[in-house]
This record gives sequence, C-alpha cells and structure tokens, in this order.
Amino acid sequence: MLQDDASFADLRGAAQRSLDYVQRQPPDRTLPALGHTVRAEALAGLLATLVAAPDLAAWRDTACSRYRLYRADVAGARDGRGLLVTGYYQPELAARRAADARFRVPLYRPPRDLVDVDLTPFCPACAGRITQGRVSDGDLVPYFTRAEIDAGALAGKADVLAWLDDPIDAFFLAVQGSGLLRFDDGVEMQISYASSNGRPYTSVGRLLVEQGKLTRDDVSLQGIRDYLRTHPDEAPALLAANERYIFFRAVPVGPVGSLGVPLTAGRSVAADQSVYPAGGVAVLRLDAAPTGYRRVVLVQDAGAAITGPARLDVYWGSGAAAEAIAGPMRDPAELYLLLPE
Repeated sequence: MLQDDASFADLRGAAQRSLDYVQRQPPDRTLPALGHTVRAEALAGLLATLVAAPDLAAWRDTACSRYRLYRADVAGARDGRGLLVTGYYQPELAARRAADARFRVPLYRPPRDLVDVDLTPFCPACAGRITQGRVSDGDLVPYFTRAEIDAGALAGKADVLAWLDDPIDAFFLAVQGSGLLRFDDGVEMQISYASSNGRPYTSVGRLLVEQGKLTRDDVSLQGIRDYLRTHPDEAPALLAANERYIFFRAVPVGPVGSLGVPLTAGRSVAADQSVYPAGGVAVLRLDAAPTGYRRVVLVQDAGAAITGPARLDVYWGSGAAAEAIAGPMRDPAELYLLLPE
C-alpha cells in the first residue's frame, strides 16, 4: 500500500518541511486524525523516519513495522460519492506597482482595522477557530464584504501590494491563495495568503450549477472562467456572491501553505485540519486519467472550501502546465492516513 510514483527526494524534502512545523509545536499537543488523535512528538517521529530514509524501499520497511494505515472511510459522505480530490496551483500574472489605465485591480495587504478574533472564549464548540472583524462604534462587527471592498470600503484602510489588469484573474488568484507577480521592469514578487475578511466562502461553480448555467461535469476552473469571460454582464454579481475576500503578503520563498512552510508540487495537499493532522503523512490513490497515481502526500495547507473528511486539494505547482492539471481535476480517490499503532 505504501506505493509512490514520483521523486523520493521531493517527498523527503516535503517531509522535512512538515517536520520543521511539527517540531515547533508543544510535544504533548494532540492533533485530530480521522477520529483518532496523534501527539505532535509521535508525528515528528514518523516524519523523521521519512526524512532519514535513503530511499522508498528502506522507508517502507520502517513504516510497515512501526506504523499503521487508516483508511479515510467517507463512502457515505458527499451524497454517497466518497472522497473528492481537486487540484490547485500558483498563477503567474503580470502586475504593476502603481495603477494605470489598464492595471486597475488592487491586491491588498491586510487592512489596518482588521481584527483577528479567537472564538474560543465566546463559543466552546468553536475552540481553536479564528475569524476576522472590525471595531465600529465600540462594537466588534463583521468585516466588509467583497462587494463593499470592491466598491471602495478599504480606501485609507489598507495598502495595495500590487495592481492587476483583470478582476477575474484577481478572483482566481484569491481562490488559489498564492501567486507569482511579474512587473514590467523584470522584477518578480512571490505573494501568499495573509488573511481574509472572515466572511463565508461561496462556490461560484456551485451557483452556476444551481442556476442551470453549467452542469456538474462542466464545473472546473477553466469552465467557470470561460463562463465569466463570455458573460461579462453577469460576472460582477457572481463574483460578489462569494463574500470572502483574501489579503496577501510578499514572501521570500513560496508558495506558502497554512503551516507557514513552502508547498511541494504533487506532494502538498490542503485538507480540513480538524479532521486530518497538520503536517501528517498519507497515501493518496487516484485512478482517474490523466493524473492517476499512488503517492505519499503531506497535509500542509487548508482552504475555505476544503471542509470535512471527504475533500482534499492537491497542489500542482506554478504556471500554465500546473493549471492544466489542477483546473479540471475533480476526481474520486482513496486516502490512507499513516499513524502510530
């Protein structure tokens, strides 16, 4: 079952990044793991065996003797369709440092009045959850919606990181969570998720299916983008229906996932970390062409749309080739989480 069809060096590098993260946690911290729990120190030990192994065969021998695979039993989830795997990537986009007649779409840094709120003291069932808001007349209120921000609500409240020339590109950049910006003087800037407005995420693809404008089979990054571009009169309202808005920061190396470590193409996955352990090791079995594989993956990212045990998002890298793989990916799969006995 511990099969892998890609570079072991890439796997070992990705595991080292997970290990760096886990070793920063208190050793006795417990992480959720498909209805079980795993202590941070035990997960660090598992990752250390992977980092130290000279090759897959040697690590397989160690893993099989000391650890156990737990299948993600989600057969009844998602209306009986089981685990759904999608893909994401890093867009590469032209940008400007100042607005001009063409580049008029801002990418904002986190606003100065944005407040991170730990919900634990207010809601025991929300322990560990962080949301965002702002203070207005002494009250904590939800932060501005996407429509309000697009209408100018951040004037004087947030710095612009860069300017893009296309609101649809900016929208999908936010969905992907990171990007590589190329300025007209040849300088490149790696940007990554910094925060959000705390508003709920609404899938534009799901709205288009509900409205009868796309079929479920047509829902992909390319399918949604094509619809928005060919129906420019509908695009603003469809984008505004997703109230969630992402703020960015420049990072020296990236893209960076929710653990604060760089992602590895084909190895890093986004998962619900209330179900799967942050930094954890799993085996993903995907049969659908053209991306079918058996691969060891690392839980190194999260996403507003990736909730519950039956959703997983695989990071595929940067640029057009990665987009071509990630965009149409919407496939059933099997996942096996590796944990101590």
